[in-house]
Amino acid sequence: MSMKLYNAQLSPYSARVRMAIYAKGIDVTLVDAFSDPMFMAELSRLSPLQKVPVLVHGDVVLPESEVICEYLEDIGIGPSLRPDDVAGRARTRLLARIGDLYIMAPMTMLFGHINPRGRDQAFVDRTLAALHEGMGWLDHYFTGSRYAVGDKLSTADCALVPILFFYKQIGPLFGYADPFANCKFVRDYYASLQNDPHAARVIDEIDTSLRRVMGVRG
Repeated sequence: MSMKLYNAQLSPYSARVRMAIYAKGIDVTLVDAFSDPMFMAELSRLSPLQKVPVLVHGDVVLPESEVICEYLEDIGIGPSLRPDDVAGRARTRLLARIGDLYIMAPMTMLFGHINPRGRDQAFVDRTLAALHEGMGWLDHYFTGSRYAVGDKLSTADCALVPILFFYKQIGPLFGYADPFANCKFVRDYYASLQNDPHAARVIDEIDTSLRRVMGVRG
């Protein structure tokens, strides 16, 4: 039974699902927001959330990246991205949860304040404080290993790689030349994981899309 993913290359949530798909070697048709003129009409028909990603697998229609990644694990196609032990599986969920709630959420609120001329500095200061606190929490749960949990790629890596890509990009826009300065374990993890082919592929896809949006060549 074929699968289709309604996707946006620049979306960290779509990237999370794509990374899981690549790692599991699943054949999925990607329908991209910027290449299909009927994209929004079709997306609205499928999901009242009207957000990417949305996975269609036969009669199953699923929004929400975390739910989709769990579904891909549950159907048992390709190598598992869940650790074998209960504690390891709990850690994957914890790290992804921290990434979603305490890093991606405040970071998203900063996107509207990138231009200094329209910036609410008091709001930015509060949001940056929350973001740095979240990064500190994430750093606390890292051990210095190549992968987030154990010795292989997991759903935690799929969640964190796109989030950390954007964290690295947004830091300098708010005066932080080295946004990873106070979170050494996360910095080393993100640098090391770029040697993983699936992580590297997703990072390249997001970077290429971001450059296209910003009108940057090369």
